Amino acid sequence: MTILEYIDHYKDKTFKELAFNEVDNVIFSSISYIDLDDVVSTWSKEKISIAEAKRKYFENYQKNGKKMIAYKHAIDIFEHIANTNRYKDLLLYNYAYIGDENRQFSAVTIEINENLIYISYEGTDHLVSGWMEDFKMSYLFPVPAQKHAIRYLDKYIFSKKDIILGGHSKGGNLALVAGMYANIFVRSKIIKIYVNDGPGLKKAQFESQKYQNIKDKLVNIIPNYALVGLLLQHSNDYKVVLSSKKGVLAHDLFTWRVDDVTFIETELSTFSKILNKSMNSWANKYNDYQRKEFTESLFSVFKRAGIKSLEEVLQNKTLILKLVYESRGINKETKKMLREFIWILFEYIKDYKEL
Repeated sequence: MTILEYIDHYKDKTFKELAFNEVDNVIFSSISYIDLDDVVSTWSKEKISIAEAKRKYFENYQKNGKKMIAYKHAIDIFEHIANTNRYKDLLLYNYAYIGDENRQFSAVTIEINENLIYISYEGTDHLVSGWMEDFKMSYLFPVPAQKHAIRYLDKYIFSKKDIILGGHSKGGNLALVAGMYANIFVRSKIIKIYVNDGPGLKKAQFESQKYQNIKDKLVNIIPNYALVGLLLQHSNDYKVVLSSKKGVLAHDLFTWRVDDVTFIETELSTFSKILNKSMNSWANKYNDYQRKEFTESLFSVFKRAGIKSLEEVLQNKTLILKLVYESRGINKETKKMLREFIWILFEYIKDYKEL
């Protein structure tokens, strides 16, 4: 089954009749991708049902002529669940959004019942601009989005309800970090943390007591063609699920295949194993300062080339390499790092096709 087929199949089952599961988690993690400004309240006293939020969202969209800035598939899921008995009456609130050149953060609270909430953290998409903060995680902790993720829990969450944290891509990392660093009251209410193909942690945080405090609540899910979900330090205890796509497209939640109320399990592809080994070998050769120099140089090259998406990276590889060779102010070691990484990246996204 696809995720939409799962929604259709169980549309009349309430959460009392069919308990929350990992597929519901992925559905909820997609909601934070949607621009809910002026739709969902920024505080818990004003709650709105998913059905009403969907109606209001499309009313505003039509009236204001806004472009849909969220994932097309997140919108598809949102429309779908709003017409089901299972999801339509669930409540949304505590919407937060911050976005500028250096920060990208969004989160929303979903009330499943009187005893349980799911907090959905927004991740990144295929745009290069959304990946820069992911790369900063390799040398900096905490990055701005991680700080906001922790503050979100400490500021907004003070009820006695049990808490599930989740997110996709960078959002999964934010859910993990927020769970680790939340105040003791909030942390005691967290029953599960879902990292849906999200990057891991720097070594210091991975080996910390704060990670030990929450590791038994952690569920790592990655597709069989994974890259993002294998970055940085991770426990090897992850669930590999079947995607209908290869390469970068497997990162898309919409491609993950469902069997009843769970995702179909499979093995990590040979391609991802080799790629992961290459990436780890590459990353381990360099210290935090070198990674910082690399990140700043890489994204300055993308900017000079007018690159905005991963597909454009592949289409402009000759130009990018030329800019790396010709760039002034980039030292020899950083240029070497850039060349090595770009060739690894080309290998990964060579199967990328337009959705």
